[in-house]
Amino acid sequence: MTELMANAPRLGPDAFEDLAGRHFGLSGTLVPLYSERDQNMLLRAADGRGWVLKIANAAEEPALVAAQIAALRHIARADPDLPVPVVLPTRDGSDCVVVTGADGRRHTAYAVSYLEGDIAADRPLAAADYRRIGAGIARLGRALRGFAHPALTGRPLLWDLRAAETLRAHAGRLPDSLPRDNIAACLDHFVTAVMPALPRLRAQTIHGDVHGHNLILGPGNAVAGFIDFGDMIHAPLVFDAGSALGDFITGPDAAEPVMGALVEGYDSVTPFEDAEIGLLYDLMLARQAATMVIIAARAADEPEAEAYMTATGFGTPDAFGHLHALGRDAATAVFRRACGLSARPAGAPGRSPVASLLDRRKRVMGSRPYVFYDPPLHIVRGEGAFLIDAGGRRYLDCYNNVPIVGHCHPRVVNAIDRQMRVLNTNTRYLGEEVLDYAERLGALTGGALTACAFVNSGSEANDIAWRMARAWTGNAGFLCQDFAYHGITEAIDAVSPSAIRQGRTPAHVRTLLAPDGYRGPHRHGTPEIAARYADDADRAIASLAGDGMKPAAVIVDSAFMTNGILAPLPGYVAALFDKVRAAGGLCIADEVQSGFGRMGAHFWGYQHHGVTPDFVTIGKPAGNGHPLGVVLTRPEILDHFCERTAFFSTFGGNNVSAAAGRAVLDVIEDGDLVRKAGETARHFHRGLKALMARHDIIGDVRSAGLAFGMELVRDRALLTPAPEETERLVNLLRDEGLLVGSEGILGNVVKIRPPLVFEPADADMALAMMDRALSRL
Repeated sequence: MTELMANAPRLGPDAFEDLAGRHFGLSGTLVPLYSERDQNMLLRAADGRGWVLKIANAAEEPALVAAQIAALRHIARADPDLPVPVVLPTRDGSDCVVVTGADGRRHTAYAVSYLEGDIAADRPLAAADYRRIGAGIARLGRALRGFAHPALTGRPLLWDLRAAETLRAHAGRLPDSLPRDNIAACLDHFVTAVMPALPRLRAQTIHGDVHGHNLILGPGNAVAGFIDFGDMIHAPLVFDAGSALGDFITGPDAAEPVMGALVEGYDSVTPFEDAEIGLLYDLMLARQAATMVIIAARAADEPEAEAYMTATGFGTPDAFGHLHALGRDAATAVFRRACGLSARPAGAPGRSPVASLLDRRKRVMGSRPYVFYDPPLHIVRGEGAFLIDAGGRRYLDCYNNVPIVGHCHPRVVNAIDRQMRVLNTNTRYLGEEVLDYAERLGALTGGALTACAFVNSGSEANDIAWRMARAWTGNAGFLCQDFAYHGITEAIDAVSPSAIRQGRTPAHVRTLLAPDGYRGPHRHGTPEIAARYADDADRAIASLAGDGMKPAAVIVDSAFMTNGILAPLPGYVAALFDKVRAAGGLCIADEVQSGFGRMGAHFWGYQHHGVTPDFVTIGKPAGNGHPLGVVLTRPEILDHFCERTAFFSTFGGNNVSAAAGRAVLDVIEDGDLVRKAGETARHFHRGLKALMARHDIIGDVRSAGLAFGMELVRDRALLTPAPEETERLVNLLRDEGLLVGSEGILGNVVKIRPPLVFEPADADMALAMMDRALSRL
């Protein structure tokens, strides 16, 4: 049904008698059966057997009738004991025939067996009955999961909950007696908050319309039949349960018991996923809202038509009002308990679960918890570009760079699992896994850096690179950017000024001006801007010399993340490296955040600057969250280091870590993710620029590939930083379902750093959330 009006066929008894006899060889008494948009007739034969003659709506595509017939036959094969109608072929062996009504319209007609019993709406139902119904719906879904038909994919149908936006346009036609504003708000919420989450859910062919008039019950209220497959669609599997909840709850009485029993029964056959539980309330409420809008529109356009749906209990405002007042949290608690889960994570009496977790954390992990957001999130699961909290809500993750190929990527997970089941030991033993991985990493540098030292994190990798640089050069000075971050070891904390809360920069460290063309001393448009910033290295090197030191190394993050994500300034890094090498030092490219294709076009971030470093250090994303760190360097540098010190890491380069690292490279290569990251980055950057044109608080938008810095200012001319507004925006975005961070020495840069599997559609979703949050700032 693509239109609000059903326009059901109205053929007379003579036409049905002719259809039955001429095409199916049937005769008997005829009894009309209700159908919303088709015309059904029960034919009771002399032998007592019942058949349903079905004449489809003239607007119904023949392919949809064919899909229904094919689905019934598929179910009979997949679950022969599941009670569904049996298709009766015509006398010439066809599935259906075409009949013409008195008005000249042509209809597809077919016949199926009549399932004996009563419709569920005519019987009083208890909790045990709803559990059986829920289990039956799940069983029906399992029988259909292997069935597909092209007519059902993308089928336009107003009863499909994804048509909420279309129905929202008709909400103004609701009568004053209905809660018009709440119904409209429900549909608005479904469009903006629920629809974006649907593509990540399990999806298949579903019945889509199991309610009290499409369900037959037998003795003892046993499920005796599922009928009317006319609303089948390819959709999220949870739609079956959500729509059934919306239809079976026809009043405030016993709503919660019905919710719990039906969900418990369904979950006993097909366990719900957390994300599905988190959306059940929205699906249930949206089904009721959609029903009321459709009923109201029909009543307005065809006031003389029989109000069958209203008379039989569909779309009751009392039920909607009760569920709306119940609220998402309370309803989700009912659903979670029905699935054998705690209503919410356990916490101290009178305290929210998040507050209780925070208290526990402070007791065992220190009184200064380093957490995101206020209040922080309790995340229990990850999937692709999404994180899911304890309540089942999904968040689009545009911050965590650790899962570079997406949270819990199955290929990486499977590689770790397979190797763990075979062998996990250290590099004191020979093994191929770590050698294959090392060779692939070296090849990605173009063969420039082929020697690998394996550790467990980026911090360790930077620490070892620093030690190698000191051993090779004999020098002691260390250079870094003025608000850099490179790790947590004592040596690397010294070149992580963004993490130093108290105290001074160590005596052997000199910081460099970050090449910030927006806020720095040299602005975009300044002649030879790259050379001017690089010249600051002369000052730093001279300062070291004044204390009797030469630089052993400079360390650079190619995307300058902690400096606010700075787009590559052509020529700057090359000039900086030249100056350091001329002074006797080596160059470290910290690729923990900027490598693995994040910046698009090239695998390594340093390649965007046209340089070759002496060391590449990797961590975090290398194993997609599995602890893995590597230093890539020239063989002679590694050999020189190992001649002077014993270097060995028990876990560095172990079989499982190597398997994880190889799987990450496979996913990036096979998925062409470097190229795709560049394309998505350009798409997202254009969207951010468009936001900047609409919101004056955005002073600058910068892209280092799939890493973005959006700098907030109170005055664009004066560049007055807006750190408080930045903090508020980060939390408003969290409320929208988008996770970002803040960065920069002034705390006024929104840091956006999604995984490589982030797609243009995800970017559009994020941009819409950002637009709404900025409007509320």
